[in-house]
Amino acid sequence: QADYQKHPGDRKRPEFNPSLEALAPAAEKRIRVAFEPGSALMEDRAAQVSRELGLDFCLVSSGQEWRRPDLAKATGATFIVPVNFPALPKLPDESDWEQISLDQLRAWDWAPENPAVLRQQGREVALTTYGLNDVKKFRQNLRLALDRGLAEADALAALTTVPARLCGVESQLGT
Repeated sequence: QADYQKHPGDRKRPEFNPSLEALAPAAEKRIRVAFEPGSALMEDRAAQVSRELGLDFCLVSSGQEWRRPDLAKATGATFIVPVNFPALPKLPDESDWEQISLDQLRAWDWAPENPAVLRQQGREVALTTYGLNDVKKFRQNLRLALDRGLAEADALAALTTVPARLCGVESQLGT
């Protein structure tokens, strides 16, 4: 499009593509791009693609960064962390626990510690209610994250200054 604007007379007008038009502000670094990769391995890929394209980016936490904290650290990204922790399954009998995999138990156990793990890796964290079915559980889950190692100062920043900086309104909000 830019090349056509410079030399409109000697070529055919390019087709209008609304998808490419929507990506133009991101390519010009006028807006930040948020990726929701879904797993710790895909977070690394999203970071590589973002660096390759020169994007200003952040990542929505998959909740699995505790599995590969080294990859989370290597992304260099700010993480938007949903405080949506899995609930312990309610099973009627003791023998039903045999149906729960070790991986499910580990995910349940480590989920509240994930924001602290990201902070220990030097990543900035912004906490969000995204993914919570009941927003009233936010405070309870935040308390659980604090109990599992997230510092109060980091939690306060994750609710105020970091989100303001991500939205580009740090001069007006967040303090």
